[in-house]
Amino acid sequence: MCKRWAWVAWSMLAVYLVSMVAGISLSVVNGTFQPDAAGQVGLALGFSAFMVVGALIVAHRPSNAIGWMFSAIGLLAFTALLAVEYATYAYVTRPGSLPGATLAAWYGSWPWVPAIALALIFTPLLFPTGRLLSPRWRPVAWLAGAATAALMVLGALGPELDVAGGHAIANPIGVAWAENSEESPVVPTLSVLLVVSGLAAAGSLVLRFRRSRGEERQQLKWFTYAVALVPLFGLADFLPYSGGEPSLCGSPCVVTGRCGGRDSALPAV
Repeated sequence: MCKRWAWVAWSMLAVYLVSMVAGISLSVVNGTFQPDAAGQVGLALGFSAFMVVGALIVAHRPSNAIGWMFSAIGLLAFTALLAVEYATYAYVTRPGSLPGATLAAWYGSWPWVPAIALALIFTPLLFPTGRLLSPRWRPVAWLAGAATAALMVLGALGPELDVAGGHAIANPIGVAWAENSEESPVVPTLSVLLVVSGLAAAGSLVLRFRRSRGEERQQLKWFTYAVALVPLFGLADFLPYSGGEPSLCGSPCVVTGRCGGRDSALPAV
């Protein structure tokens, strides 16, 4: 049994490493890495920490949901990055050079939503036991899960897929109402629900720390130290930029999976 879970854990880690190396390599070729190299490296280190810790937990304690969550965060983030950079290469850098570019662009449009929700809401809600602090917190988990799922669906069914700054392609499974939702109160409302869920999750973590003892308290302390380092990655935004032309898809699309405005449309490949 242990060998089976170890094989699963290391297989996920291998997929992550391949996706990270391939995605970053393509981003260098596409010119999207250089303008914000420090920020990109910081994000890579952060998601790699999630992935390595998640794989270790899955290998040794597969019953703990934290291991699967951490692994999912890393895999979603860098498989999405690889998909975005693959589509950019196939549509912009060398148009028509790679197959499956539309599928890659579609996949790159929605995994950032669950990755961010898992990292910022479900991690503080469930860490370190993998279980809620008490049944009273179930509504928070259900609310966050429903809002995340709704935003994923809206992202996956949008009529256009962003490939690079100022370019978009038609989504083969896109529907008009998904685009209209961006101009209605639906998306802002879902975003507010996620923010409220995140604040509630942070409150749950504080209560858990106050009630914890022994090993769990030490785990929560180390988790707090790690979270305190996250704002340091934002300092990269204040470093002087000495590059040439701006990248096709800068740091905003690392967080949201979407690039800038749409000035023209690209044909499907």
